[in-house]
Amino acid sequence: MANKWLAHVKKTMKQMKSRGQYKKGDGLKKVILAAKKTYSKGKKGGADETESVSDTEQTAPAPAAEGARRRGRKTARKTRRLRK
Repeated sequence: MANKWLAHVKKTMKQMKSRGQYKKGDGLKKVILAAKKTYSKGKKGGADETESVSDTEQTAPAPAAEGARRRGRKTARKTRRLRK
């Protein structure tokens, strides 16, 4: 499934076209502002409503990627200009 926000924007555009509030060339901003008023994120946790808890418990964890990413410096490096 596509991003839920994008799906909502497409649905809003379709509804606006059917009501005659949006015509091709009006710009996406008008649709996004209308979609913003009616969108709700839903519940937190990331699990879909159709998934059951037992399905998520049965899946094995993904294997760790080879070679971890190196950490950056905690302090900023001084440039040559500042050292002089």
